Amino acid sequence: MAEGGIIVTQPSPWSIRRYEPGDEEQILRLFRKVFGRERSLAHWQWKYRDNPEGAQIFVAVTDAGEIVGHYAGIPVRVTVDGAPRIFSILCDNMVEQDYRQGLKKPGISTSLLARMTQDYGGNDRAAVMYGFPTPEIMRMVQRLNEFSPHHAVRLVRSVDGEPRVTSRQRIVNLWRQVRYPVRQVDRFDAGVDRLWERCRDEMRVAIVRDARYVNWRYADCPDVTYRLLQAGGTMGFPVLGIAVLRLGRIDEAVACLMDWLVPCGAKGAADQLLGRCLEEARLAGMKEFRAWLSPSSPWRRYFLDQGFQAGETDFIGVRSFTPAVPFELLDAYWFYTMGDSDVY
Repeated sequence: MAEGGIIVTQPSPWSIRRYEPGDEEQILRLFRKVFGRERSLAHWQWKYRDNPEGAQIFVAVTDAGEIVGHYAGIPVRVTVDGAPRIFSILCDNMVEQDYRQGLKKPGISTSLLARMTQDYGGNDRAAVMYGFPTPEIMRMVQRLNEFSPHHAVRLVRSVDGEPRVTSRQRIVNLWRQVRYPVRQVDRFDAGVDRLWERCRDEMRVAIVRDARYVNWRYADCPDVTYRLLQAGGTMGFPVLGIAVLRLGRIDEAVACLMDWLVPCGAKGAADQLLGRCLEEARLAGMKEFRAWLSPSSPWRRYFLDQGFQAGETDFIGVRSFTPAVPFELLDAYWFYTMGDSDVY
């Protein structure tokens, strides 16, 4: 086809295959072209190669060997009513501009997702797959791939100036600091494994938040410096709770509570952890504090009582591959935080 005397050729055919070692350079180049920003090799290796649960990656390749499409899943261990399962977080869906088609046609994006669900979805594989699509993509996957929308409501509050504290409050705070000391750590130790064992039965559906997972997810991330906060865990006392904080996101002066693991009823530890998070956000110049806590979370009411309000809704596209984990169970009882998303 000729346009203004220039010969324009149609894209060559493509096929889909699993990731092979050595694909990283082309995948990172595609990421830069599609999203307009850099992603380091260290990030890719941490996110996929070094994930303790492995990786699920498909690419679309032309006859000439050029990678023009990519879709990946991040498997995570989950407990569902006490039973171990694997969920997969779908992410990094990208297609070269010249190879995109309308959403009504079976193009590269839908074909990649179909291979992901076909090869990795199943009762003995990924019992559930979920991702964070745009509204347009959500409509497409609902129609073609049996995904259902779950509504994750943000909890938000402003980061106030330095609070006024009465003499009585100051005494109470000093007592709490002694009983529930909060400190920043570089990594979580085995005390978090014991904390998870205390908390797991309080959540019907949740990612296994043991030390192996939270260290990989936060401490080992090469691109973001998370604040890992821990209540207790000193002088022979058990770990009473943890919180993970991200200060700033892209160009927003926003503090995000990425993770929160505190046993039900441990209000003293929760007060100290949340207070430290808000203080860290204030000192860093953040304007807003955000969190995800599902309606079934025992801590949602607590956060609302601390001045948080329901904000915007983020959509999670969810597909279950087994009757043992129905969407209705997830919709009602799934415990998740912002760290369970594809934002790294």
